Amino acid sequence: MTRGSVIAAVVGAVLVSSGVAAATAERETGARVSAPPDHRAEARALDELLQRSGLRVQLESLTAGIRAQFVRAHRKQASPDRITIDRIVAERFTAETLYARIKLEFLRNLESARVGKALAWYDSPLGRRITGQELTALVAAGGAEAVADLEQNRPASRRLVLIERLDAGGGASETTVDVTVAIVRSLTVAFQPGLPAVAGLTRDQLDKQIAQARNRTLEDMRRVCLVSMLLAYRGLSDDELDQYVQFVESESGQWYMSVMNSALLAAVGAAADATASDLATAVPQLVGDLR
Repeated sequence: MTRGSVIAAVVGAVLVSSGVAAATAERETGARVSAPPDHRAEARALDELLQRSGLRVQLESLTAGIRAQFVRAHRKQASPDRITIDRIVAERFTAETLYARIKLEFLRNLESARVGKALAWYDSPLGRRITGQELTALVAAGGAEAVADLEQNRPASRRLVLIERLDAGGGASETTVDVTVAIVRSLTVAFQPGLPAVAGLTRDQLDKQIAQARNRTLEDMRRVCLVSMLLAYRGLSDDELDQYVQFVESESGQWYMSVMNSALLAAVGAAADATASDLATAVPQLVGDLR
């Protein structure tokens, strides 16, 4: 699924417009992942599955985008502070650390039959082609011209239904919003004492406000994700897209998407917590950008 570029763009919009972002967490430098001896074959299959799905490349795009958006959001800070911000975000949001956390979560939920079926899909000619199109979309989203063309030549109703099913089955919109909210929450908690709008709130009150904002954002995010997916998969025929939807909605597809989404959210949340804690200590004046 084409989450990486969408999440990075949304995070950037949130940081620039409202500037809220990240709290406390353990320092982790990349946790090694190992499997029990009797799971080594399954672990090897999992490695191949994650490789075939393009996860590493997607995480590289996601972390690079988040790093760029943090710097852009705080471009008014003095040069030394911008350098500090970039260093902290680069250290915390590394593709390798996120990958290690995600892989660990898959190992905890390892089911060899489902791994095998998911791998069979991603290793198929169509699965490989779709992954290739998703990775291409990370660096060539289409731009304004492609979006304008999409508006002038609206997709047929069948294709729109397929894209909507793909979004619902893969959880792209939900995960994008949840990942963005995780970063926003972490930053808000870390800088809460200096933010007049939320300084007096209890943690429960703050979480309630964030949940309300999340629900308000979701429908807008669905539209963003649908456009993103229409552009990313425009090289597929309706029948090919239907095959992808069938995989995503299958038992093995739902297992893969569910574990991936929850693992990505947990990994980004941990990185956001650590980032926010470091920023609050190293650049406390950043609170001015967040008000």
